Amino acid sequence: MNTPPDESLLGHYFLENPWPLGLFSLAVTLILALIWYQQGNGRIAIASGVALIITGAIFLLEAVVVTPAEHATVLIRSVVDSAEAGEPDAILETIAPNASLHLESLQQPGRPFSDLEGSIRSLERANRISDNWVTGLRGWTLDSNRAIVHLACLTTTESSYGSVPNTWVFEVRRSPDGAWRIQRIVFESLMGRTPDRPLR
Repeated sequence: MNTPPDESLLGHYFLENPWPLGLFSLAVTLILALIWYQQGNGRIAIASGVALIITGAIFLLEAVVVTPAEHATVLIRSVVDSAEAGEPDAILETIAPNASLHLESLQQPGRPFSDLEGSIRSLERANRISDNWVTGLRGWTLDSNRAIVHLACLTTTESSYGSVPNTWVFEVRRSPDGAWRIQRIVFESLMGRTPDRPLR
Protein backbone atom coordinates (compact mmCIF):
# COMPACT_ATOMS: atom_id res chain seq x y z
CA MET A 1 0.00 0.00 0.00
CA ASN A 2 1.31 3.45 -0.88
CA THR A 3 0.46 5.88 1.92
CA PRO A 4 -0.09 9.50 0.86
CA PRO A 5 2.45 11.95 2.27
CA ASP A 6 1.49 14.42 4.98
CA GLU A 7 0.18 17.70 3.62
CA SER A 8 0.83 21.13 5.01
CA LEU A 9 -2.11 23.26 6.06
CA LEU A 10 -1.12 26.03 3.64
CA GLY A 11 -0.55 23.72 0.68
CA HIS A 12 -3.74 21.75 1.03
CA TYR A 13 -6.35 24.12 2.41
CA PHE A 14 -5.20 27.33 0.71
CA LEU A 15 -3.76 26.22 -2.62
CA GLU A 16 -5.18 22.83 -3.56
CA ASN A 17 -8.55 22.66 -1.81
CA PRO A 18 -9.68 26.13 -0.69
CA TRP A 19 -13.40 25.28 -0.60
CA PRO A 20 -13.79 24.29 3.08
CA LEU A 21 -11.96 27.37 4.35
CA GLY A 22 -13.39 29.61 1.64
CA LEU A 23 -16.98 28.57 2.30
CA PHE A 24 -16.47 28.98 6.05
CA SER A 25 -15.11 32.48 5.48
CA LEU A 26 -18.03 33.28 3.17
CA ALA A 27 -20.50 32.06 5.81
CA VAL A 28 -18.86 34.31 8.41
CA THR A 29 -19.13 37.20 5.95
CA LEU A 30 -22.85 36.62 5.43
CA ILE A 31 -23.56 36.24 9.15
CA LEU A 32 -21.72 39.48 9.96
CA ALA A 33 -23.50 41.26 7.09
CA LEU A 34 -26.87 40.10 8.47
CA ILE A 35 -26.00 41.30 11.98
CA TRP A 36 -24.88 44.66 10.59
CA TYR A 37 -28.13 44.96 8.60
CA GLN A 38 -30.17 44.32 11.75
CA GLN A 39 -28.14 46.41 14.18
CA GLY A 40 -26.44 49.04 12.03
CA ASN A 41 -23.19 48.64 13.99
CA GLY A 42 -20.25 50.16 12.10
CA ARG A 43 -17.71 47.78 13.63
CA ILE A 44 -19.72 44.79 12.42
CA ALA A 45 -19.77 46.31 8.93
CA ILE A 46 -15.97 46.61 8.99
CA ALA A 47 -15.59 43.01 10.22
CA SER A 48 -17.90 41.83 7.45
CA GLY A 49 -15.81 43.68 4.88
CA VAL A 50 -12.60 42.16 6.22
CA ALA A 51 -14.12 38.66 6.08
CA LEU A 52 -15.18 39.30 2.48
CA ILE A 53 -11.64 40.38 1.55
CA ILE A 54 -10.22 37.24 3.18
CA THR A 55 -12.70 35.07 1.25
CA GLY A 56 -11.68 36.68 -2.04
CA ALA A 57 -7.98 36.32 -1.22
CA ILE A 58 -8.37 32.58 -0.51
CA PHE A 59 -9.92 31.87 -3.90
CA LEU A 60 -7.61 34.27 -5.75
CA LEU A 61 -4.55 32.58 -4.27
CA GLU A 62 -5.83 29.17 -5.36
CA ALA A 63 -6.47 30.44 -8.89
CA VAL A 64 -3.07 32.12 -9.27
CA VAL A 65 -0.79 29.50 -7.67
CA VAL A 66 -0.57 26.10 -9.39
CA THR A 67 0.95 23.55 -7.01
CA PRO A 68 3.04 20.51 -8.02
CA ALA A 69 0.08 18.29 -7.07
CA GLU A 70 -2.17 20.22 -9.45
CA HIS A 71 0.40 20.02 -12.27
CA ALA A 72 0.75 16.27 -11.68
CA THR A 73 -2.99 15.63 -11.50
CA VAL A 74 -3.58 17.41 -14.81
CA LEU A 75 -0.78 15.36 -16.37
CA ILE A 76 -2.21 12.05 -15.16
CA ARG A 77 -5.70 13.05 -16.34
CA SER A 78 -4.19 13.54 -19.82
CA VAL A 79 -2.52 10.13 -19.55
CA VAL A 80 -5.89 8.55 -18.75
CA ASP A 81 -7.44 10.29 -21.76
CA SER A 82 -4.65 8.99 -24.01
CA ALA A 83 -5.02 5.47 -22.60
CA GLU A 84 -8.76 5.51 -23.25
CA ALA A 85 -8.10 6.68 -26.82
CA GLY A 86 -5.50 3.93 -27.37
CA GLU A 87 -2.65 6.38 -27.96
CA PRO A 88 0.49 4.93 -26.33
CA ASP A 89 2.84 7.37 -28.08
CA ALA A 90 1.07 10.28 -26.37
CA ILE A 91 1.53 8.54 -23.01
CA LEU A 92 5.21 7.86 -23.63
CA GLU A 93 5.78 11.56 -24.29
CA THR A 94 4.79 12.26 -20.67
CA ILE A 95 7.27 9.76 -19.22
CA ALA A 96 10.90 10.47 -18.34
CA PRO A 97 13.42 8.34 -20.30
CA ASN A 98 14.76 6.82 -17.08
CA ALA A 99 11.33 6.07 -15.60
CA SER A 100 10.65 2.75 -13.91
CA LEU A 101 7.66 0.47 -13.32
CA HIS A 102 6.96 -1.05 -9.90
CA LEU A 103 4.45 -3.67 -8.81
CA GLU A 104 2.44 -3.08 -5.60
CA SER A 105 4.54 -0.23 -4.14
CA LEU A 106 7.49 2.07 -4.68
CA GLN A 107 9.43 -0.09 -2.23
CA GLN A 108 9.46 -2.94 -4.74
CA PRO A 109 12.36 -3.09 -7.23
CA GLY A 110 11.82 -1.02 -10.35
CA ARG A 111 11.43 -2.85 -13.62
CA PRO A 112 13.25 -1.63 -16.74
CA PHE A 113 11.82 0.91 -19.14
CA SER A 114 11.20 -1.85 -21.68
CA ASP A 115 8.62 -3.44 -19.33
CA LEU A 116 7.00 -0.06 -18.83
CA GLU A 117 6.87 0.62 -22.56
CA GLY A 118 5.53 -2.87 -23.23
CA SER A 119 2.68 -2.31 -20.77
CA ILE A 120 1.79 0.96 -22.43
CA ARG A 121 1.99 -0.54 -25.93
CA SER A 122 -0.45 -3.25 -24.84
CA LEU A 123 -3.14 -0.55 -24.92
CA GLU A 124 -3.04 -0.95 -28.69
CA ARG A 125 -3.66 -4.69 -28.51
CA ALA A 126 -5.15 -7.00 -25.86
CA ASN A 127 -5.56 -4.21 -23.33
CA ARG A 128 -7.34 -1.82 -25.69
CA ILE A 129 -9.78 0.06 -23.46
CA SER A 130 -13.42 -0.05 -24.44
CA ASP A 131 -14.80 1.61 -21.32
CA ASN A 132 -13.21 3.32 -18.34
CA TRP A 133 -14.52 5.07 -15.25
CA VAL A 134 -12.12 7.04 -13.05
CA THR A 135 -13.23 6.40 -9.47
CA GLY A 136 -10.39 8.27 -7.78
CA LEU A 137 -7.78 10.84 -8.80
CA ARG A 138 -5.87 12.70 -6.09
CA GLY A 139 -2.50 14.40 -5.96
CA TRP A 140 -0.16 15.27 -3.09
CA THR A 141 2.74 17.69 -3.23
CA LEU A 142 6.07 16.25 -2.03
CA ASP A 143 8.19 19.34 -2.65
CA SER A 144 8.44 22.16 -5.17
CA ASN A 145 9.46 19.77 -7.95
CA ARG A 146 7.69 16.50 -7.10
CA ALA A 147 4.21 15.17 -6.51
CA ILE A 148 2.45 11.84 -6.05
CA VAL A 149 -0.85 11.02 -7.76
CA HIS A 150 -3.14 8.12 -6.83
CA LEU A 151 -5.43 6.86 -9.59
CA ALA A 152 -8.25 4.33 -9.31
CA CYS A 153 -10.32 3.10 -12.24
CA LEU A 154 -12.93 0.57 -13.31
CA THR A 155 -11.74 -0.53 -16.73
CA THR A 156 -13.13 -2.76 -19.46
CA THR A 157 -10.72 -3.93 -22.14
CA GLU A 158 -11.06 -6.13 -25.21
CA SER A 159 -9.54 -9.04 -23.27
CA SER A 160 -11.46 -8.60 -19.99
CA TYR A 161 -14.84 -9.92 -18.94
CA GLY A 162 -16.52 -6.82 -17.62
CA SER A 163 -15.15 -3.90 -15.60
CA VAL A 164 -11.95 -4.54 -13.68
CA PRO A 165 -10.93 -2.37 -10.70
CA ASN A 166 -7.31 -1.23 -10.84
CA THR A 167 -5.21 1.28 -8.90
CA TRP A 168 -2.01 3.10 -9.77
CA VAL A 169 0.44 5.50 -8.16
CA PHE A 170 2.51 7.98 -10.17
CA GLU A 171 5.51 9.99 -9.06
CA VAL A 172 5.71 13.11 -11.21
CA ARG A 173 8.73 15.40 -11.33
CA ARG A 174 9.59 18.73 -12.91
CA SER A 175 12.34 18.21 -15.51
CA PRO A 176 15.25 20.67 -15.96
CA ASP A 177 13.42 22.03 -19.02
CA GLY A 178 10.43 22.89 -16.81
CA ALA A 179 8.14 20.15 -18.13
CA TRP A 180 6.37 17.81 -15.71
CA ARG A 181 7.04 14.12 -16.48
CA ILE A 182 6.28 10.78 -14.87
CA GLN A 183 9.32 9.37 -13.10
CA ARG A 184 7.91 6.23 -11.48
CA ILE A 185 4.72 4.25 -12.02
CA VAL A 186 3.32 1.80 -9.50
CA PHE A 187 0.87 -0.82 -10.73
CA GLU A 188 -0.66 -1.10 -7.28
CA SER A 189 -3.58 -3.50 -7.62
CA LEU A 190 -5.74 -5.38 -10.09
CA MET A 191 -9.13 -6.67 -8.94
CA GLY A 192 -8.05 -5.89 -5.37
CA ARG A 193 -4.94 -8.06 -5.61
CA THR A 194 -1.26 -7.36 -6.05
CA PRO A 195 -0.38 -7.83 -9.73
CA ASP A 196 2.21 -10.53 -10.37
CA ARG A 197 3.42 -9.10 -13.67
CA PRO A 198 3.17 -5.94 -15.81
CA LEU A 199 0.38 -5.56 -18.34
CA ARG A 200 1.05 -7.33 -21.63
